[in-house]
This record gives sequence, structure tokens and C-alpha cells, in this order.
Amino acid sequence: MIALQVALVLLRELLRTLLVPLRLCGYLPFRHHWRRLAMQALEQARDAAPSDADHELAEFLQKARPSRAARPHLFVSAGEASGEQHAANLVRALPDTVRTSAFGGSVLAATGATVRFQLSEHAVMGVFGVLKQLPLILRAFADYLRLLRDDPPDLVVLVDYPGLHVVMAKAAKRRGVPVLHYVAPQYWAWGPWRMRRYRRAVDATLTILPFETAFFRRFRIPASYIGHPLLDELAQHPPDPAATAAVRARRTLVLMPGSRKKEIATNLPGLLRVAAALRARDPGLRIVLPHKNPRRTKLLRELLQQHGADHVEHHEGTLSHWLAGAHLILAKSGTGSLEACLHGVPTIVVYQLLGLLGTLGYHNILSVPWIAAANLIAGRRVVPEHCFAGDGGWARVQADAERLWFDADARSTAIADLADVRRRLGAPGATARTARIVQSFLFPSHP
Repeated sequence: MIALQVALVLLRELLRTLLVPLRLCGYLPFRHHWRRLAMQALEQARDAAPSDADHELAEFLQKARPSRAARPHLFVSAGEASGEQHAANLVRALPDTVRTSAFGGSVLAATGATVRFQLSEHAVMGVFGVLKQLPLILRAFADYLRLLRDDPPDLVVLVDYPGLHVVMAKAAKRRGVPVLHYVAPQYWAWGPWRMRRYRRAVDATLTILPFETAFFRRFRIPASYIGHPLLDELAQHPPDPAATAAVRARRTLVLMPGSRKKEIATNLPGLLRVAAALRARDPGLRIVLPHKNPRRTKLLRELLQQHGADHVEHHEGTLSHWLAGAHLILAKSGTGSLEACLHGVPTIVVYQLLGLLGTLGYHNILSVPWIAAANLIAGRRVVPEHCFAGDGGWARVQADAERLWFDADARSTAIADLADVRRRLGAPGATARTARIVQSFLFPSHP
């Protein structure tokens, strides 16, 4: 029976994948409508006061029922490393009276959760990554279906990783198990037609960007902004003052080309060209390429050698003191660019597109006016961002870099704008807020 269910889900998902071109064709005539909805959500969030999660999630919390067992059973799933860290922090914040089973890896196992499948140890991205790991994904899904049948949890919390997790959410909903999604998917930016399916799959979603809640609630999905986990990380591990002062002692340019191999290989050569142009005007500057993933050290050093960038320092390990002490940061779009912005240092966000499909997608499918999280949070352009195909866009990046490196007025404005971004994100405590929501659901008689 489980094998048949897995086969039917696989068939349905393959059919959905084949229909994506048709869905895109159906979306394109209405893309301006979706862009208006996204802008309305951005504008609404810009002036909105903080809301109470219990009020926003009242419909979800009303689905809570007393546990069928002596201890409430929670199932948590994380499909990649950053999501697993969020999941582990959540499990640690819950009382010991919660029994937790999980898909994840060693980080979740260290919390005492029963890890049934090492999902985060085999993180996959994109269609080809899924196809390559399809047997593993099918085994994981079959194990999940057995859990729902033999030991159904009182609540399923799925962390980020929307591709597989939406499928898992639908399976739980079919069996009457409530689903909470922690770190809402960016459907507001890419493929908003997926919101209808998402609404049918989850009972509530937790957002980490303030404007997202308005967008999800527009589609009648209970949503609450719980804060950004980066704020928790910065509060728990602030930059070392002595190390930061040492970086500030010399004007430093920090390069952040991304975390994945392909994006590093794509973006680093252009970043090095911009750095070389700045160095020609300011020979005393220091250029640093910090990276916290030791698995990328070999690639980064090979690329530096290949491009004759012996003057660029590569440092492995923590980023915070480099980001806090930098004079300017050039960052590939993503979570790393927001982390850079939260340190209050002038930052330029870049993303070099690959191929015709990437270029067409950026110009025709993206439904928000910016790609940089800082700009989306502020509801206006507060950091320069450049998304382009080919090498021509790097000249514009260089012009902005020279302005923010040498122009004191431009730097002051940028620093003030970034302080506003951090203020809009609110206070740290994303994990604590999420734990309180989960605990309220699992223990409905003890608010």
C-alpha cells in the first residue's frame, strides 16, 4: 500500500513538472497583476505595526487537540543545513515532555530527536539534483508515510525546503495531521501561482521577512512574522570587538561570492575585477574573501590563483568580524547579503545570471521590484543591486563600488538606511516565538 501511494505521488509530481511550461504561459499575461499584489504587500508592511501571533494564527491554533499519548508527538523535517539548524534550535527550545521524531541529520540528532532519515545530509537543489537523488527521496517519503500511518504526530513542522515539504504537507493533511511551515517559501517572488496549492497543503506558515505575512494572508493562509533567525545568530554570537577593530584598522573590501560551487565560479571573477579597479584607485586597501564552509576552500583558492589574485586574502571560519569591520561589502544575492547588511556596512548586492532561461525568468517571472532582501524589507531601494547576464553589468557594479568607497555622503546615507532595515526586522527571538506557537498547539489546555 505504501509503495502504491509513493508511486502515485511520484506520477503526480512528474506530471506537475511537465506542466510547468504551460503554467508559465498562463502566468505571463497576468504577471503585472501579480506584481501589483506584491507591491501592495510591500507597501502594507512598510507602515504596519507589529502584530500578535496568537491573533494571526487563531484559525491554526483552534485545530489543536489534546495529545493522544502521554507525551505530545512532534515531527520536524529539515532538508538542508541551515534549515536543520533552525529545526534543532526549535527542538531545544521546547520542553522535554515533547517527543520529537525528525528528518534531518547529526545536528538534530544531538538535540535528542529521533532522526528517522538523514535528509539534510543529502540536500538537493533543482530538477537535476532531484532526479539524481530520486531513489533516496522516495525512500524518505515512504518512511514518512509509514510514520503517519503507524505513529501519527500531533503536529508536523516542516522547515524551509518547499519542494519536498509541500508534498509531505499534503500527505499529512490527507491524514488529518496539522502542518506548520517554518520559513515560508518565496512564492511571492517566483511562481506565485503555486500559492493555491500551498494553501491546500499547510495549516499555517511562519515568515522571516515582515512583508511576507500580508502576501500569504491575501491567499487566506494563516501567517505570522516571527522575526529573522539571523537576528538570533547575531545576538548570540556578536562580532568580537578586538577582531572587528583590527579589520577596521585598514580599509577593507569584503567579497562574498555565494555558498554553492556554481554561484562561486560565476560571481567571483567579476567581483575580483571590481576589487582590482578599486585597488588601482586606492592601493592601500585590503581585499578579503572570508568563507565559513571548509568544503569550498580548495575551489576558492584555485579560483584566486587562476585569476592572479594573490593579493586577496582568503579566511576560513566566522564571518561576523569581517562583515562588521569592512569598509564595503560586495555580496551575491541571498541570505549572506542580508547578513552583510545587518552589520550596517555599505553593501552592494549582485547576481550574475546564467543562460537564456535565467535571463528570461528574471525579466518576466520575478514579481517583486528588487532581489535584495534589504530593499524588500525597506520597501525601497536602500542598497545598490545588480542582476544581469554576461559581463557588461560589472561596470555598473564598479561605479557603485567607487561611489560607496570614496563618497562620504553616500556612505552616511547607506549606513542610515541599513539601520532602518535592521529596525524594521524587529527584535531577536525567532526561535523563541516559534517554540511558543508550537507549544501552544501541543499543549492547548496550557496557554
